[in-house]
Amino acid sequence: MNQNMNSSNLYIDSEIGELEEVIIHTPGQEIEVITPLTAEKLLYNDIIPLSVVRKQYTILRDFLSLVAKTVEVKDVLLKVLEEKETRASLLEQLTGTEILKTRREELAAMSAPTLCSSLISGLKSRKNTLNSFLSDEEFDYFPLPNLYFTRDSVMVFRDHFITGSMANSVREPESFLMQKIIEKYYGVSPERQIFDGAMNKDRGITIEGGDFLVFSSNILIIGLSERTTPKAVDRIIERLTALFRTSFTVYCVILPKKRETIHLDMVFNIINKNEVLIYEPYITGESQLKFVRIDVDESGGKKIKYIRSLVEDFRESGYPLEPVFCGGDDNRLRQREQWLSGNNFFAFKPGKIIGYDCNEATLKALERSGYSVCQAERFIDGSAIISDYEKLAVTIPGTDLARGGGGVRCMTLPVRRKHYDMGNS
Repeated sequence: MNQNMNSSNLYIDSEIGELEEVIIHTPGQEIEVITPLTAEKLLYNDIIPLSVVRKQYTILRDFLSLVAKTVEVKDVLLKVLEEKETRASLLEQLTGTEILKTRREELAAMSAPTLCSSLISGLKSRKNTLNSFLSDEEFDYFPLPNLYFTRDSVMVFRDHFITGSMANSVREPESFLMQKIIEKYYGVSPERQIFDGAMNKDRGITIEGGDFLVFSSNILIIGLSERTTPKAVDRIIERLTALFRTSFTVYCVILPKKRETIHLDMVFNIINKNEVLIYEPYITGESQLKFVRIDVDESGGKKIKYIRSLVEDFRESGYPLEPVFCGGDDNRLRQREQWLSGNNFFAFKPGKIIGYDCNEATLKALERSGYSVCQAERFIDGSAIISDYEKLAVTIPGTDLARGGGGVRCMTLPVRRKHYDMGNS
């Protein structure tokens, strides 16, 4: 696609361009709804202690505020809810179930701060009918304990956006909330929406941001997973063709439908112009996955083919990618650290990334590739300076955050980066 830079309030044309603005959500009381009985339903691997994860998350938030503008979901959602028309349309979307229809007037009468809190922390069942009294459901509107994984509900590509179509119903409200934030807080017209996942009712068409990687302004890499379907990719390709009418390429990685590979960024991640962080067994190793390349011309004509190797195909196309192995060379450590989101680092500049300190073998692999490893607290207290490092892996405490099932890329939604030319020399 032709480069078309402007002063847009949204712009992403790579995974590594210098970060300018990012949406985050500090975990709150919604986390404490998770019990051993509800963990699986809420997509969690384990119970996580709120006081500990908030402390760990605060370090991430404080570091990100050093390098970019950070926007908290609850702050901008409150502003959105203060507008009557937006508030009414959002409640119309969210109260689609029979139970919530009976509570729409109650929700509409709430003050903006109370409604904002309720939409994140849940609305408990009133137990005022025999059916609700006998039900095991504690909430009429369930809390959103996955909301701090802001990556999944919206994806930005160039100056357009995709609203995630969430694969699990417990996460569907996240898409409605984030769509309204993009449209109303950022002032982005619906015409700049590539795909409206919030209003999608076809369960065969789902897509989440952890599967969506922007390599450049004309190359996307998308995971086909338990969360993202081929039909969604087809829909996005059709819309991109109609919007931009230029040639582009989409690579698809067919992921195992397993808990540890819910999204592409758990096994493949772009960290520098010529470097990718990978889970080696699936990307270049003995359990290598299947990869599909789709080349689309200006008129929408497509050439679709399997390719032997994702990394080699990029190299043959003029992008000399060098892999860094999550977990290093030891197969046992690879499995352990991949499970602990060791592949899920987040780039805030080319070659400058942030992730969990518990993934020690991955950090050693990064050191062997020329990265300096430094704790986030040192930059926060001023004892270290980011610009002093050419290649940098910043660490935050993440043992408990990792138990939530995601890493730093999962917990960040970049909405604006500086243009970065990936080149193809």
